[in-house]
Amino acid sequence: MNITFYSNVTTKEEVLKYIPQLSAHHVKFVKLSDKKRLTEECKDTEILFVDAMGTVDRETISALADLKLIQSEGVGYQGVDVSYAIQKGIPVCNNKGVNDTAVAEDALLLMLACLKNMITGHQSMYDGRQLEVKKASFGVIKELSQCTVGLIGFGDIARVTAKYCNALGARVIYTNRTRYKELERQYNVAYCNMDELLGRSDFVSLHVAVTDDTRGMVDPSFLSKMKKDAYLINTSRGELVNNEALLNALLSGDIAGAGLDVIAPEPVEKDNILLDARIKDKLVLTPHIAGITNLTVQKIYRNMWENIQRIMNGRPLINRVD
Repeated sequence: MNITFYSNVTTKEEVLKYIPQLSAHHVKFVKLSDKKRLTEECKDTEILFVDAMGTVDRETISALADLKLIQSEGVGYQGVDVSYAIQKGIPVCNNKGVNDTAVAEDALLLMLACLKNMITGHQSMYDGRQLEVKKASFGVIKELSQCTVGLIGFGDIARVTAKYCNALGARVIYTNRTRYKELERQYNVAYCNMDELLGRSDFVSLHVAVTDDTRGMVDPSFLSKMKKDAYLINTSRGELVNNEALLNALLSGDIAGAGLDVIAPEPVEKDNILLDARIKDKLVLTPHIAGITNLTVQKIYRNMWENIQRIMNGRPLINRVD
């Protein structure tokens, strides 16, 4: 098979470590910035694995006439022109669910770090202000068991997040385009509409894909409906958040803080407005690493190899999104 990895992070060494069988195939590696090379030098590509942040547009699909599969290396596939792929008869797959436990762990980490005011506490130790911060924290810090966690979206990651929050005694509510009545008892969650969720939640955690409807959904109106002592948690995509709106809400005290694994645009540069020093003590940040644990990577490559074999043997593919 002719296989191409269109990615900024995937390397030959890594691929052969997890899928040694690929040494018997023709495998190429192309950076996302080198679309011209992809369309001109990889015309014989039969299977295209694309970085979850990558773009596979109509022009690219047309140039790769032998394509039998487009698969996201991760869960996201918003950069793939799925409609055009369908027209061309090319299946599109992702790695649904591979990072559910990893991202849910990060969401929980961000919640706890916000609750414990970890950024200020960490810095206070270096500044010699331990007693000052300890005294200011006395009787103030809440436990997660005293909180209501609101999940926007209720897919794989949100469901694991609900389990983890339940384990620590939190009340969990959710909103979603589709209500999952049959799952509410299993995950100990209650359904409500968006406005009710924003008004009740101590943590509002985003678990939706980027679409025309969700892009920039965290806007001034959204933030104004949150409690002033509530926190925003985003482990999904930075594009869900209007950065200026979040900055203003943090500066004005309209919300207490935020825990973010993702900020748009990526890569995050020093001049991103959310890296404003004035809100440094109100933000807990992880550098978009929530879903790239060792276990997640093992699952990703296992799924990739499974679909390669299914293409070769003419069997139905797993995790189709088309």
